[in-house]
Amino acid sequence: MGDADALDATVAEITKALVNNSPAAVRQAKTLVREVAGRPVDDALVDDTAARIAAIRASEQGREGVASFLEKRKPAWLS
Repeated sequence: MGDADALDATVAEITKALVNNSPAAVRQAKTLVREVAGRPVDDALVDDTAARIAAIRASEQGREGVASFLEKRKPAWLS
């Protein structure tokens, strides 16, 4: 496989992973990356990041994601 083919395969894999995630989770992840970029990794950053992840997991889409995984079905945002 050439470099271009490998790149195409990697882009396709990452794109599929992003599309399969909840829209709210993708939005929050993008916000998190923008807001923490360049900040030193300290206890405050770790606590902030953990709180944000917990909040999205507790959201309606977060709960739907867990439920759909456990029930072996597609989440509502993909149906």
